[in-house]
Amino acid sequence: MKALVTEVTGNFSQRLEPFGIKVKELTGDSHLSRQQISEASLIVTTPEKWDIITRKSGERADFIDLVKLIIIDEIHLLHDSRGPVLESIIARTIRRVE
Repeated sequence: MKALVTEVTGNFSQRLEPFGIKVKELTGDSHLSRQQISEASLIVTTPEKWDIITRKSGERADFIDLVKLIIIDEIHLLHDSRGPVLESIIARTIRRVE
């Protein structure tokens, strides 16, 4: 998944740079400062990292509230070992929006 995030980040960065859109990568191996997060227009992350961020909503609530769109790729993994993580982030996101 980390390799896929890196690939998608590079692809989006290249395509969206002419429009002034900054793309950042956020995985278990990477860390973004508050400034980097606020400067990013698009963040590509693994389901596991997003799960951790949304669970710790106390200190990151302002960051989560900035999110306007979530695109979940690899949804076929719902029937895989990562299924419960995907299910929980989808359910948590729906609850937060409501």
